[in-house]
Amino acid sequence: MRVLLAALGLFAVSCGEDGDDGPAPLFPSDYRDGYTEVRDCRGSGEHELNNIRVLADRAALAAYRDRQQDFPEGSVVLKEEYGFADPACSGEPIRWTLMARLASGSSPETLDWYWQDVDAARRVISENDSRCVGCHQGCGQPPEGYLGTCTVVGATGGAFP
Repeated sequence: MRVLLAALGLFAVSCGEDGDDGPAPLFPSDYRDGYTEVRDCRGSGEHELNNIRVLADRAALAAYRDRQQDFPEGSVVLKEEYGFADPACSGEPIRWTLMARLASGSSPETLDWYWQDVDAARRVISENDSRCVGCHQGCGQPPEGYLGTCTVVGATGGAFP
């Protein structure tokens, strides 16, 4: 786990803005060029009732879409969050939440995911927040929630059911 966290840290440093204090987000500012929507815009009972849109990086896409295999180590699932008054998710995100996959069995206390909450200015608000882990732990394993993503196997709606 230390090796992956170090690698994620190096990635984060390379994606940070000059002069920023604190950790950098673990997703690039141009993430939309390489990430794919896997759940379309919808309201969320969590995330302060924000509207959300979920994207997966190239490494996470097949696992998220097909729900047949584990997520590769280092893969990223990113949730864009939009204000309650933006039900179409047509403006700019007001924050992001991120799950980066760790090695299987390396961090059971975080469900083998590394978590970040990032504000609109791309400042990391929290890492591995117990609220994120606790909520996603509650969604369970298939068929209730796929590997902590809270995506039900066979669910309908979104870009991929």
